[in-house]
Order: sequence, then C-alpha cells, then structure tokens
Amino acid sequence: MRLHVIPSPFYAANGLVLVPSGAGTALVVDPSAGIRHLIRQVLELEGVSVGAVLLTHGHPDHVWDAAEVSTWGADGSTVPCYLPAPDMYRMDDPASFLPMAPPDFVGPWVKPTDLREMPADSVELTPGLWLRMVPAPGHTEGSALFLGHSPLDVRVNNQSFYASEEAVPWALSADVLFKDSVGRTDMPGGDETQMRHSLRTISNALDPSTILIPGHGPATTLADEIRSNQYLIRARRIG
Repeated sequence: MRLHVIPSPFYAANGLVLVPSGAGTALVVDPSAGIRHLIRQVLELEGVSVGAVLLTHGHPDHVWDAAEVSTWGADGSTVPCYLPAPDMYRMDDPASFLPMAPPDFVGPWVKPTDLREMPADSVELTPGLWLRMVPAPGHTEGSALFLGHSPLDVRVNNQSFYASEEAVPWALSADVLFKDSVGRTDMPGGDETQMRHSLRTISNALDPSTILIPGHGPATTLADEIRSNQYLIRARRIG
C-alpha cells in the first residue's frame, strides 16, 4: 500500500491518501484546507477515485475540506465520511471549538452530507484497506488511532520516506502521538489525565515496531517514542 502524506498550510496538519495495492479507489484521511489540488494530483497519479474519507477527530484543520473531497467518488458520486462517534457533535461548527479563528484562506465551513460513525471493529473502509480504530481520548473526546498491517510505502511529496515489501504494523496516530510530542489537551474536550491513560495503553498494547503516521509532523515508530518521547515516558511511569 502507498500512503501519501500531504502537509497542509492549515496549522501544518497532515492530509493523507492511502492507496491499497491494485485498488481502484483510495481512502483520503483528514482533508485539511489548502491541499485539494495536491490530493487531486495524487489521485490522478495513482489512477484512482475516492472510495471513502476518514476524519481522525473533529478539529477544523483535519476536517475542513471533507465535504468537497467526499464528492470525488467514481463518476462524481458522494462517498461516506467516517468520524469517531464522540466527536460527531463538533461537525456542526468545528471552528467554534478552537480558541482562534481559522485563517482567511480556508473559506466557509460545509458539513459533509454522508457523515457516519467510525465502526469500532476492524472494517474495510474501501476495497483492500482494513483499519481498526483504537479509542485514545485526551486531545478530543473522540481521538483515536487507526491500525493497519500491510506492505507499506510512505511518500511525502511523492518521495519515498519509508518502504517495506513485507507486511508491517502501522498506525495513523492522528493528534494523539507525534514524534517527540503529543496532542495538546487544553482545548475544549481535551483532558490531560485521559491523555496519559491513552498513551500508557497505546505503549503497552501495540507492537513497538508499529510505524506511526501522525496528524502533524514526520512519521516515527512506537519504539522510538517509548525511548525518547518525554510525554510517553511520563505516562508510562505515572499513568
């Protein structure tokens, strides 16, 4: 599977396009503002249409262009947008839950028309791509990781960042866990204690070799974060 990382000018959020091997559709994750043309370029390069959209949580820099991108299904059809259930309430006005107004370039908010709760079990969101959601509240109520296991080619600006022809464990760690940092907990719906519990659970339950593709910044591995991420080290110590 090829996983394209597309950094956005909207708070440097990472938009993602996941293309399963041999598939005719892709999963677009967190279509932030300012990167529609780049998402289009990846879809055209891969020769695929959008099969589904996944929103890792309800903050505006991760959901803003979901309505538009969800209309890029085969033959112009509208595809489902999936979101963890606890963050569903944010989708009426995502910007109202941030302390600052979104940048002017993002344009008006449009709510996706086919918005669905992300299933709790392992699910094939688009043909050939299975993900399992692991709830990890703390950044928002619905924050989660999304786990996969497959051969993986991670590309940034279409340049290979990591590649394995063997199946490997990987996770979209969204705004839960970054390289050397974690998602902030001081905004509405955030909870520092819940975040510590989530981080401890993740570090104990997942394979340390898991490759983490976060919602901001570069990819990393869980093993590296267990070793050097001070937030994760503290969570493992005090829970």
